[in-house]
Amino acid sequence: MDLHLTGKRALITGGSKGIGRASAAALAEEGCDVVLVARNPALLEDVANALRARHQVRVEVIAADLSRQTEVERVAEAAGAIDILVNNAGAIPPGNLIAVDDATLRAAWDLKVFGFISLCRALYAPLAARRGRRHGFRSAGF
Repeated sequence: MDLHLTGKRALITGGSKGIGRASAAALAEEGCDVVLVARNPALLEDVANALRARHQVRVEVIAADLSRQTEVERVAEAAGAIDILVNNAGAIPPGNLIAVDDATLRAAWDLKVFGFISLCRALYAPLAARRGRRHGFRSAGF
């Protein structure tokens, strides 16, 4: 399928496993260059090497913990100009409501919810400006 994504640049969080890895593969197959973000640098490199071997696209990796604001800001800066954000980082702690302690739940929320929000905030203005330049209009913002 040709989604007209050749030459676009996608930032994919949680890119080392599961949905993030599958998203990266699908976007690379469509011709997107990808920037993979996850906490484990070895897993990121494995995915990047597999994508490079299979597709003729650029693949970059950024190891980061997006539950930390300083890391969110570092990723936003290091990623550079992007066209697509797949905001997928997060881990669900195993266990039921009673078995999982408050500290573990808060850490999960820091990544899954606040990490998403923080990264969207950090990338919104550059994404909107980039879209506006490509389509001849400016975003009104939120």
